[in-house]
Amino acid sequence: MAQRNPQRLAQAGPLDAVSGFPNWYGDANGLELELVAAPDVMAPAMGDLQTPALPVAFPTNYPEEAFYYMAEARLEVGGTGTVGRARVIMALEAAFGGDGTPEFGSKSAKPNQSKQFGVVFARLRVRIDDVIPGAKYVVRHPYGETEPLEADDGGRVFYTADTGIAEGNMARVLETGEIAPFLQWTGVPPAGYIGDGVTEHTVTGSAIRNFVEIAGPRIGQGSANAVGIDLVRTDLFTVQGRKRGTVPNQPVPGPPVFDVLSAEYRTSRAQYRIRGEIRPVTIPDPAGGFRSERVDVTLHGQVFSAFPDITGAWEIRHTFAGAPPPAPAPNADVVVTAASGPSRVRRLTVRN
Repeated sequence: MAQRNPQRLAQAGPLDAVSGFPNWYGDANGLELELVAAPDVMAPAMGDLQTPALPVAFPTNYPEEAFYYMAEARLEVGGTGTVGRARVIMALEAAFGGDGTPEFGSKSAKPNQSKQFGVVFARLRVRIDDVIPGAKYVVRHPYGETEPLEADDGGRVFYTADTGIAEGNMARVLETGEIAPFLQWTGVPPAGYIGDGVTEHTVTGSAIRNFVEIAGPRIGQGSANAVGIDLVRTDLFTVQGRKRGTVPNQPVPGPPVFDVLSAEYRTSRAQYRIRGEIRPVTIPDPAGGFRSERVDVTLHGQVFSAFPDITGAWEIRHTFAGAPPPAPAPNADVVVTAASGPSRVRRLTVRN
């Protein structure tokens, strides 16, 4: 049976005179977090700017989505003979509703004051890959428990629950938003922040549980997060949030955190699937401002590219139409290059 979170946020700050979004939200523990709508290396999750090389300006160059708070847990999952990945994201988000509502991760929608309105909402998002098609999985997280979620015929689960949305009513999320109170690092988090937005860490703050677990058929098979054949669990989260009144932390970033997590070729589909993560998701542009990071891979003489989402995750998935090129040799190497310079080599797994 699903478990709903009875906890709520406690208060909202004054509306920004330009954007119309509240400057901050506070929880019942007295933790108040600001909206991060410009690049901040300690709070890297932010939607795309229309012109990344130019300064942030509302509404012409403003992120399609911005965050007061985000926490994410990642787990390995099994059950099909290969190890997949699950992501559970919990956030307090500012975005735009109305005609052409920007979706999570969208790169095309742009705020337009004549057609759109600002909204703030609490979001729970679950993504599970490479589990048993048609099987059902229950996700238990710091803000409750989902109903059983059924995997599609590709073994994927994609679930989103948004609460607190109300056109023009930024206080509605205080009444019905279910992402509260905020999680933060145990011990001493970075000054002015609840975490660094990148490093996995144990957390405190939930009145329900300070971990995520997923239960379902054979989900623990081969998983480093297994606590049983049908259960995986983690108490590690990346969390981001800037405390009210903190001066944004924007030092010159060092080398990006760049990794290729998996690379495989499925002969039955003539499909390459390469995924990884990179942070930061925006990098300084030599011409001034910031630009989106990009990753590239060359397959059979063609270059394929991907941009990371707001959490730094990226995936290149390509299926060759018609007569596919010859299948790669087992254990061949794949080279993935970031636009900012670094490259990573990953051995290719070939499977049916």
